[in-house]
Amino acid sequence: MGGQLGLGELSEAAKAWLRQGAEASSSGIEAVLQKGEQVVPVAVEIGRALGGAVDTTTQFEPIYQEVPGGSSELAVRRAEADAAIQGMPRVELIDGLSVGFKQLSSVDLGRTSSESAYLVMWRQHDRLIGFVFRSRRDVALADLVRDAPRLVALVRSVL
Repeated sequence: MGGQLGLGELSEAAKAWLRQGAEASSSGIEAVLQKGEQVVPVAVEIGRALGGAVDTTTQFEPIYQEVPGGSSELAVRRAEADAAIQGMPRVELIDGLSVGFKQLSSVDLGRTSSESAYLVMWRQHDRLIGFVFRSRRDVALADLVRDAPRLVALVRSVL
């Protein structure tokens, strides 16, 4: 049953019910549906082609670093780390820790890809802890352009 839905085609059972309903009443909804053409398969195919041109990946990258330095340097390094975290665009106090949040992003027009990331950092004792959450999206524009004539023909065939 799931395969039929994935194709956008009505099952043979559904088609039979619609035929029976149309035969029973020429003014019922089943009769109206019998006169038309199912467009969903074309929409599903176009959706597949467009979706197939986009590749999205998501990654989590943990960060765990010691704050280096001897006892005299340690206080200075901790203060530098704390100031850098406080300088992040958004800082939330969570369980007594200042947790910084910063959005990172880039766009590579030559490869039709975009990447966004979120850096989350905090210092706990002599350690910097956090993670980068990255999401990259690549669009195969050349594939879309190559497939466009077929997609246009599909749409025109049902209009």
